Amino acid sequence: MGLSARLERLVPDLAATMRRFPVPALWSVLLTLYLNHYIIRRSGDPREDVIMAAAAGFFAAGAGHLFAEGRGLSRLSNLVLAAVLGGFAALLGWFNASLHVSALYLFCGLIALTMVAAHLRRDAAQGALWFFNLRFGLAALLAFLAGLAFALGLLAITSSLKFLFGLHPFPNVEEHIIATACALVAPLYGLSLMPRDLDTALDVADHRGSPLERGVSVLVNYILVPVVVVYALILHAYAVKIALTGELPKGQIGTMVAIYAVGGTGVWLIAWPWRETGSKLLRLFMKGWFWLTIIPSFLLVIAIWRRVADYGVTPDRYGIALIALWAVLVTLYLALRRRAADMRVIIGAMAALLLIASFGPQGAYGTTITSQMSRLVALLTRNDALKDGQIVSPTPKLSTEDQSRGYSIITVLREANGLNSVLFLFPETARPVATDSWSLHSDITNKLGFNPNAGPGEFLSFNISRPFDHSIAAAAVLYGPLSVSGTETLSTQPPDRMAWHDGKVFHIRTPRHEWTFTSGSLVAQLKNTSSSTPNQSPMPIIIAPGVTMLVTDAYGAAGEEPVLNSLTFWLIEEDKALTSAPATP
Repeated sequence: MGLSARLERLVPDLAATMRRFPVPALWSVLLTLYLNHYIIRRSGDPREDVIMAAAAGFFAAGAGHLFAEGRGLSRLSNLVLAAVLGGFAALLGWFNASLHVSALYLFCGLIALTMVAAHLRRDAAQGALWFFNLRFGLAALLAFLAGLAFALGLLAITSSLKFLFGLHPFPNVEEHIIATACALVAPLYGLSLMPRDLDTALDVADHRGSPLERGVSVLVNYILVPVVVVYALILHAYAVKIALTGELPKGQIGTMVAIYAVGGTGVWLIAWPWRETGSKLLRLFMKGWFWLTIIPSFLLVIAIWRRVADYGVTPDRYGIALIALWAVLVTLYLALRRRAADMRVIIGAMAALLLIASFGPQGAYGTTITSQMSRLVALLTRNDALKDGQIVSPTPKLSTEDQSRGYSIITVLREANGLNSVLFLFPETARPVATDSWSLHSDITNKLGFNPNAGPGEFLSFNISRPFDHSIAAAAVLYGPLSVSGTETLSTQPPDRMAWHDGKVFHIRTPRHEWTFTSGSLVAQLKNTSSSTPNQSPMPIIIAPGVTMLVTDAYGAAGEEPVLNSLTFWLIEEDKALTSAPATP
């Protein structure tokens, strides 16, 4: 008996799912194997590009299978299409840094694509699309609950074994359970619940009085539609206020209108089956929704134009601008089509816009980087800090306003994974080098003087970009490299954590001892030592007799309120280090 036959006899639902969605199931299995392998090896952090590639491949391949099913393509064409789409999406996830891929836009776009993929054909009925997405939403919800039940159940069993019998099945069993639940159990369970009959439409008349019809009917007739209508009245009243006072919309109005546009259109889609039989308010809403979007869309365009003109593009503002464009297109479409509007156009347009915005120079991150780099170059040029396209050294002292503006620009570039673009403004010999985005952010802001909270000469910026030699006693233990970036607020640290910082106190722990000292004392010592340390040599900080920190990267600021942004160091603990008393560097 073959493996597939055995699998079908043991778990027929799983076997059917594997036959119907082989490519996304493969991505799910590969991601599960990777996560469990990482937990066993425990080397660094799990690679985000691997996880993003597998997840993107899963959704895109699923959309490919559904598209092929909807159009009745052959089995081979079905597999090829799913493999190609899944592979392309996986490449976007794998090369997310170089392609400036936004995970939020990519996955939202793939989900929207999945919602319409099976019905991208001329003979697809609107009711079938609506009913498919109802079951798709239920499948996603049940998949989440199944993964949660699997994880909680096995965690309860393992905890009971440990507590009652002292049995430990294998190391890090809890992490293996959670990883398997998220990457394998929930996705495969969700695939098994995907609708098979893609042309089945919900006839409200046939289901009148059923729990499904009553539940959704009450939701749309008496909750969702009234809420959207009241929200529309509020926004139109605000528009009247703007017209009377002549004031431009406030900064938060963009987010409010974006929620209204997306949420209101979502309610319009959900209420579609009751367009003829719903309450009077619902029927009026279905007929006149596009009229309710005209003025709010105008407010949205004005609000986002003002913010972009003042502060440049950010991923969030790009998203609001994208919603504004979509809202305008939907308004025009509904105005032209009215009662003949096709839900596939509304959802498909959003999917297309999101996928276009998810990567490349035209995407959310690419556009943000271009906009913010233009603002940064203009700021540096205005302050004579840029000559022949290179940052001068030393950087001129900036006003507090320009420091704050520059810090904000660098922060936005970090959010858009665009800090590497800033590096090319530095001369090659003075180019910042860091192992993570926060350290690079701190290094760049310190070198450029973008810290309005620090006074002259209070910046701390130290970095070694090449290997170094350091003699160590024979009877000594070397730990590292240890990196601390930002602050850690957890009250209980994992047992393998050797160094952390809570904003005020810096902690170092080895199997034999533990030391704590204030951030101010550490920053002051780092500041003093860095000035006397030879170039490209580690900075030695003695924290206790026989215990030395060899600092290779340090970023922060002294001043009245010392700030330690990041620290990378090696720790040398000699055998004569017998004291565990707190030490002040």
